[in-house]
Amino acid sequence: MSTRIAVVTGAASGMGRCAAERLVRSGWTVAAVDLPGVRLEELGAQAGVTAVPCDVTDAAQVTAASEEVVQRFGGVTRLVNAAGICVRGRIDELPAEAFHQSMAVNYLGTVHWVKAVLPVMQQRGRGEIALFASLAGWMPTPAMAAYTATKFAVVGFAETLGMELRGTGVKLRCVCPAAVQTPMLDTIMGQGVPERLKKLGGVSTPELVIDAIEKSLGGRRTFGYVFPGGSTRLLYHLRRIAPAPLGLGVRVLNG
Repeated sequence: MSTRIAVVTGAASGMGRCAAERLVRSGWTVAAVDLPGVRLEELGAQAGVTAVPCDVTDAAQVTAASEEVVQRFGGVTRLVNAAGICVRGRIDELPAEAFHQSMAVNYLGTVHWVKAVLPVMQQRGRGEIALFASLAGWMPTPAMAAYTATKFAVVGFAETLGMELRGTGVKLRCVCPAAVQTPMLDTIMGQGVPERLKKLGGVSTPELVIDAIEKSLGGRRTFGYVFPGGSTRLLYHLRRIAPAPLGLGVRVLNG
């Protein structure tokens, strides 16, 4: 397999779309994974992109989709797992289904795709995986439990996977941005998140996040975290050394 092949989940919009289009501009062939729809069809019409309709919560669909990609292109060079949803609400207000669905998409969707492509990468002795967690995977916020729990899960999964990948030739990055200007952020803001809380970690552009991922994957480390933007990394360190004062600040900003 001489061509660089990337699988990008959540590719129809937001961070996934930005990642897919950046990779195509850089000469990659992209398998764009998302639920069936007009936006995925539009992306699939671009040169260098193949639309792969798939529900990431369905392990059987993911297995079939990954096998289709490998059969068509000969392998997978990189996985960018950007599929995600965010439901805002207090724990005592949200239905249980909101927690189940959030975990199914954000966490189990990640697990399904890693398990699908990892054997192919390990067999070749090289590959790259970028898993989207979030600063929310380190720093809880009121009314965000359904989302935050999934990102804590992704962080734990990624760190464990990073240990298991040593010596395999496969690189892994766990991407932990704060707020990113995407349709998901617009949806969250529409659910009543205070503007001042959004600004706590700054608002990154999707391009800045992708730049940070590319720079990190250019290094030699097997595993690493990506915290795009100086304020995001600062908040990560504050969470580790002063969790109580930071938590108080978040509660105050949340109103």
